[in-house]
Amino acid sequence: MRIAQALLLSSCILLTGCMDNVSDTVNPERELFDDNTFVNEDEHIKMTWTVDSVSTIRMEFDKQDGPNIDFYTMTEINYEKYKQCAEGEDESFVYFSDLSDPNSGGASLQADVDSGTYVTVVDNTDCGEAQPPDQGGLLSSDENDRARVDYRITAQ
Repeated sequence: MRIAQALLLSSCILLTGCMDNVSDTVNPERELFDDNTFVNEDEHIKMTWTVDSVSTIRMEFDKQDGPNIDFYTMTEINYEKYKQCAEGEDESFVYFSDLSDPNSGGASLQADVDSGTYVTVVDNTDCGEAQPPDQGGLLSSDENDRARVDYRITAQ
């Protein structure tokens, strides 16, 4: 019996991908967010998430309709600075470039993060690189240039 176990373990180590399955079983991927929704012009979606240890974060994001939007991941402190920017006050905030995609139509992002609480923002405001079109004028009204987005965020 011990010989069979030793052979099985040896062959598992030699085969590529086998240990990945063991790792996935020990530390399974968990879904943090998964949605398909609209983001109105001059608004944003805030998603707060927490990880208890170093984790691999995967983000899939696809703009399905409307203008390009900004996709930012930051700390809670920087989210407060982002809110000031979104309200037109201050334009300086810091975000994690590996888990962000400004002026985007879609992205597939992955990075390792330390334990802590993070905020991911789907932004359709004038803050950031992407800005909704401005059609307002004397004789026309400004339409709601909303964006339809599909996103999924997981941690492992």
